[in-house]
Amino acid sequence: MAPSTATACMTDASTPVSRPTATASSVHMRSACFHPAPRDVLIIGLSSGSWAQVIVNNPSVEKLTIVEINPGYAQLIAERPEVRSLLSNPKVTIIADDGRRWLRRHPGRLFDAVVSNTTWNFRANATNLLSTEFLELVGRHLNPGGIVFYNTTLSRRVEKTACVAFAHGARFSNHMVASNAPLRWDYVRWRKVLEAYTIDGKSQFNPTDKADHDLLDTLVHEYGLDSEMVEQCPILMARTAGLPVVTDDNMGTEWRYYLGLE
Repeated sequence: MAPSTATACMTDASTPVSRPTATASSVHMRSACFHPAPRDVLIIGLSSGSWAQVIVNNPSVEKLTIVEINPGYAQLIAERPEVRSLLSNPKVTIIADDGRRWLRRHPGRLFDAVVSNTTWNFRANATNLLSTEFLELVGRHLNPGGIVFYNTTLSRRVEKTACVAFAHGARFSNHMVASNAPLRWDYVRWRKVLEAYTIDGKSQFNPTDKADHDLLDTLVHEYGLDSEMVEQCPILMARTAGLPVVTDDNMGTEWRYYLGLE
C-alpha cells in the first residue's frame, strides 16, 4: 500500500488522510519517539485536519486542543470522510482564535506537546509563530519533559531559532523538535506504536504484511539519528553560525525573501 505524499502532508492544507502513513511517520514521531505518553496536546493551526486526526488517535492522548484562526477549515473537514470524525471526537476541542493570543490569555494551560504545521516562513505574519518571543511563550506552556514540534519550511534561520530558544532540540526532516529537557530518542517505542496504530478503528499498518514491514524498516532507517534527516542542535548551530535568529523585531524572512536577501 503506497503512503500518501510526505511533502503534501507537511505543507498542504488539502492533504487527505485515507492512509496517513507519511503523516503518521513524521508527525507522530514527536510523541512516540520523543514523549512516552503525550496525554495533553495543543495544535496551533487546524488546516486540513490530517495532523490532528493522527494525533488524536494516539491512544496515549486524552485531550487535544486545537486553536485555529480560520473557522472555515472545520466546514471543509466536515466534507472529507478521512478526517470528518475529528469534529465529533470527544477528545477534541477546537477554538477559533489566534494561537499566540490564546497562549497569552491562558498562562496556566500546560501541555505535553505543542504542534504547529507552520506556513511558509516568508509569508506575511509568519514571524508571529516562528520568533524567539513566540517559542519562549510556548516553552512556558510545556509540562516537564514536554516538546514543541513545528514546520520550519526549510528556513535555516527558523531552525537556528529553535536551538536558541530551547535547551535541547534537533531538526527532523524539515521540522524542528525542541524541549527544555533532553530529548528521548526511542525508535523501538515509535515502531511499536506505529505497528498498532489505528484511525477510526482501521489499522494503518499490518506488521505481518511484507510491504508494510519493509516500509517500517525503511522509516526507522531513514529517520535514524545518524541519517541526514536528523541534525541535532550543536551541529545545526555550527552550520548556521552568523545567521540571525527570527525575532518579532526583525520579522525573520517576511520582507527579505521578496527582495532576494534570503
